[in-house]
Amino acid sequence: MKYYAHSLPEKSKDEWQTLEEHLENVAEKAGSFADAFGAKEWGRCAGLMHDAGKATMAFQRRLEGSPKRVDHSTHGAKLAQKKGGKLGLLLSYAIAGHHGGIPDGGEQETQLHFRLKYSNSSNAVKLDVLNFCQGNIELPFKMKREMGGFSLSFFTRMVFACLVDADFLDTEKFCTPDIANERPNTQQGDVLKHLQQKMKTHMDEILTDAEPTYVNNLRKSILEQCKDNAKLPQQIFSLTVPTGGGKTLSSMNFALNHAAEHRLNRIIYAIPFTSIIEQNAGVFQDIFGREFVLEHHCNYKELDEPEEAAYNRRRGLATENWDSPIIVTTNVQFFESLFSNKPSKCRKLHNIARSVIVLDEAQAIPTEYLESCLAALRELVDHYGCTVVLCTATQPALDDKSSLRSALPQVKEIINDPTLIFSKLKRTNISFIGKKTDAELAILLNDEKQALCIAATKPQTKSIFNQLKNETGVFHLSTNMYPQHRKQVLDEIKKRVKDKKKCVVVSTSLVEAGVDLDFPIVFRAMAGLDSIAQAAGRCNREGKMDQMGQVFIFEPEKKPKMPWLNRCISKAGEAMRSMPDSDPMSIKVIRRYFELLYDIEDLDKKQIMRLLNPKILDKDLLFPFKEVARAFQFIEEDTIGVVIPREQEAQQLVERLRHTEFPGPVLRKLQPYLVAVRSRDFATMESAGALEMLYGKIGILRNKAAYNDDVGLTIEDSVVWEIDDLIR
Repeated sequence: MKYYAHSLPEKSKDEWQTLEEHLENVAEKAGSFADAFGAKEWGRCAGLMHDAGKATMAFQRRLEGSPKRVDHSTHGAKLAQKKGGKLGLLLSYAIAGHHGGIPDGGEQETQLHFRLKYSNSSNAVKLDVLNFCQGNIELPFKMKREMGGFSLSFFTRMVFACLVDADFLDTEKFCTPDIANERPNTQQGDVLKHLQQKMKTHMDEILTDAEPTYVNNLRKSILEQCKDNAKLPQQIFSLTVPTGGGKTLSSMNFALNHAAEHRLNRIIYAIPFTSIIEQNAGVFQDIFGREFVLEHHCNYKELDEPEEAAYNRRRGLATENWDSPIIVTTNVQFFESLFSNKPSKCRKLHNIARSVIVLDEAQAIPTEYLESCLAALRELVDHYGCTVVLCTATQPALDDKSSLRSALPQVKEIINDPTLIFSKLKRTNISFIGKKTDAELAILLNDEKQALCIAATKPQTKSIFNQLKNETGVFHLSTNMYPQHRKQVLDEIKKRVKDKKKCVVVSTSLVEAGVDLDFPIVFRAMAGLDSIAQAAGRCNREGKMDQMGQVFIFEPEKKPKMPWLNRCISKAGEAMRSMPDSDPMSIKVIRRYFELLYDIEDLDKKQIMRLLNPKILDKDLLFPFKEVARAFQFIEEDTIGVVIPREQEAQQLVERLRHTEFPGPVLRKLQPYLVAVRSRDFATMESAGALEMLYGKIGILRNKAAYNDDVGLTIEDSVVWEIDDLIR
């Protein structure tokens, strides 16, 4: 009897895909993917066995239209356990989860070991193609005893990625060939050579046109060192460059040259903040062409013009498995995928192998997940051919073995003498001016022609702003304003600063990452030293002032209630007191600050490392993949987005939303018009009739008076602390 893997509507069986053809195709493709990290045989065997359970009459009847659900994956998982030797269970996890997600190990119903023991899958016919599965496959690397469990679970997820991507692609090629034909088909190494030349041409133009200022000369020196040191062997690097030192272009220059030198496949640029990602992706797309740069984050806004349709489709396909030479994504997307168990999130993982991973603003990895994130980076470098670049002005002490159980090995600095660069790029003096009330700060700001004040919280930002003189050139910024509104205000601010007109800005910390502001005076509420350094980067940024810019650090009249922020403030003070004669922005003080900050027990708050790397790992290899995926969530704030239909485009999108069967694509386009509020505030607004509810959960602001042109959405007496603008 002939068995089939996929049917086609209204087509005879002669045109269906046979099961053996599908298994062979997936095996070849999965093996090719896994070959990037030396596991070709693992990928091939996973592909050959994954759908072996379709060789049953029950599944064939399902292809013919029977509504009865058939478990076709457990049979392949059993075969893997039998054929794979002592490590066959790793293949079993991947095969058992290739549709619904990698299960937890264990004896409870739906868990892997229960399914292997009790599932009735013995009716499957033995296929000839399965004879090509070899037994006792070996790991492609030597495990370190102290990280054995973590390494095995990580490897399982990488093999799973190869399998599910190969399965999706072969199924797509057979069932929807028109979609498959739109996928990119490039040899990444050759493309990166082409992009390397584009980068060189772009930088030559910049250097030719740049004014011969000392800041530009230092940027040139940093760029040249990045190019020269790109020839160094693969390892973990740091790129420690002061704010305004041109680290975005320098880091990409290093990544491209390093990838070309070592014949790597792609560059992954991971960014923590919304305010940076679109800006940096735009810079890279201008240099290389957008067809070579995949921007992947949930706030991405597709252009709706007809001529954009083909590009939107290709981009959507590329986001599924990161088949692009340059990926610009978020820390959330990058790290959560590494700990996910879902096929949709894990498909991309095999394409991380043999890549350069640039972690921009590396200090922004959430501290409660730091141990597991560092363990993942070590795995990628040690076993998957990756190079990691920790790129920031405030380099965290991620190699400090005294406080970090998963500390990185020795980190190689790309810049030959970063301390010298910092001293030469010093453009500000930092002064501590003690406790200041909001009224006192308003008085100080009213006396300035151009100044930036970064407050500790949203309420304080609003309070100071309301006490400023009501005149042209006074601005407020916070995430109570929807992103498109903030962009419009920032554009006006930049124009006024450039034209030397009156410009006084009161903002939350959202301006501290990736926003190129350049003020002569900055006031900053006391915070961690990394935040103070970011604030200082908005002062005399281009070094064009005749004297040093002035940064004044004040203590707010109301102490913030966030425990972590208070810890940062406390450790900043302790680090500065330990080195009273040193510049608080010097590399050694910043390192001491992070050593003190990381000297706590909850760097693995969700116990991810304990779950994946138990002290004793028995032969049953019990890994809680599903449990870990649920626990590993960077963003846990209880917030809901409110749509602000203040602009014509937003109003048109809301009208489309009212009449569409598929709200998802419209909601994505509405992202620039959303303000996130706490769920209790959302409920208050809903009960007060301030929101129009669509689909039972999407809130459209109905009460126009609740949104102020100056300060954004106003929810009276609600205390919403400003948090870094992280996204998925």
